[in-house]
Amino acid sequence: MWVFLHSGSRGVGNRIARHFIDKAKQRIPARPGALPHRDLAYLTDDDAAFHDYLAHLHWAQEFARLNREVMKDRVIDQLGRFMGEDAERVEEVNAHHNYTAREEHLGRQVLISRKGAIDAHAGVPGLIPGSMGTASYVVTGKGNAMALHSAPHGAGRAYSRTRARKTFTQDDLRARMRGIEYRDLPDFVDEIPDAYKDIDVVMADAADLVSVRHVLHQIVNVKGQ
Repeated sequence: MWVFLHSGSRGVGNRIARHFIDKAKQRIPARPGALPHRDLAYLTDDDAAFHDYLAHLHWAQEFARLNREVMKDRVIDQLGRFMGEDAERVEEVNAHHNYTAREEHLGRQVLISRKGAIDAHAGVPGLIPGSMGTASYVVTGKGNAMALHSAPHGAGRAYSRTRARKTFTQDDLRARMRGIEYRDLPDFVDEIPDAYKDIDVVMADAADLVSVRHVLHQIVNVKGQ
């Protein structure tokens, strides 16, 4: 049995990003040449704000990791209570996605941002979730240099949340979640598996990036409101 958690910096990362985006926009008048759009504003590595931003970004990533550690401990504790004995921890995998790291690629030291992607260096364990009603995968990276040692973090949306709410009903969700224990609330209609891309197609496309160790199927799904 696997306990699979998905959680981030709980909004603080977004606040940090917005703060430094505003700083970058303040620097537009001093930049040579005109930007085609204000949202392309940037900071350079000779600017103290650039390094301040990276420090805050890495703090938020570590906060997200520690947040998951606390959640994991509590979930495993409750699992043990339900089963009437301590749950034995056999293996743990922690995989960031939507994050930035300093790495070497193609002979250069660079800052790489993996948006909707995970680290897939050779031998690195990873997690690729489907949706609340489809398979998820425990994988190992193959170290594909042309993919910058990366792999998809999950299925990704085929429908936006707004479009999903307009397209699917709570009864549709109930039908797709049959056999899986979950919180039967209208709030989760936008999380219906049909709103996501086919995870098996995604994994087939990622065959050169990762090898699959385990295919997981849900028994219980808990999603926060």
